Amino acid sequence: MHISEKGLKLIKEFEGCYLKAYRDPVGIITIGYGVTNADKSVTGTTIKEGLRISQATADKWLEESIRRLYEPKVMKYNDKYHWNQNQFDALVSFAYNIGSIDQLTQNGTRSIQMIADKMLEYDGAKGKKLAGLTRRRKAEHDLFITKPSNVPQKAVQKRTGYTGKFPCLPPRGYYKWGDGYLQLRGYNTQIKRVQKLCTWITGVKLTIDGDYGNRTVEAVKKAQGILKIKRDGHFGPDTLAKARLYKK
Repeated sequence: MHISEKGLKLIKEFEGCYLKAYRDPVGIITIGYGVTNADKSVTGTTIKEGLRISQATADKWLEESIRRLYEPKVMKYNDKYHWNQNQFDALVSFAYNIGSIDQLTQNGTRSIQMIADKMLEYDGAKGKKLAGLTRRRKAEHDLFITKPSNVPQKAVQKRTGYTGKFPCLPPRGYYKWGDGYLQLRGYNTQIKRVQKLCTWITGVKLTIDGDYGNRTVEAVKKAQGILKIKRDGHFGPDTLAKARLYKK
């Protein structure tokens, strides 16, 4: 599983983005979307006061940290709990803020209801409650207990009208449905084909991982610009038809 746009938005909202390093309320030097020296394996950078980064770097560090460090901490317990998308999103946000969900789940011994109830208790630092953390825990709790849309795949195909071999998807493999996002499964191979095709057209070196993330979206937009069609980041039938006729 990967975090959805809804979950990513929640993290960005509560972390805020600071392009110059600062000390957080408990004195930890922080930059970007709450990135610290605990994330050095991803950033490759020592975060120190006065450091400045670009918005693109902040976005990259956030996504890489989530994918490499925090999604695995939640997936660690998936075999026991079988998280739905909302539960997964809420817990990735929680892990990104706290560091893990080991204590929250009591190493996988608590029930789903107990996890939801205990989540609200993690709203302080150094013995003091922080209003921002209280709001964050409430948002994560509410997302955790909200049942996600469960629309059959055929209904999605009917609504999108897409039946081709290449995906016509929003970023990160999700389709907009109502007020949320529905994950479309089974498209990893097709997304890899999109990534390879965009690499060939644009020369942008993508990681061929089957994840329709922001770098893939930007590569698709660049390819669409080269193909002289609408640059919307969605690799649908129109883009595929033009790509098939493209010659370098």
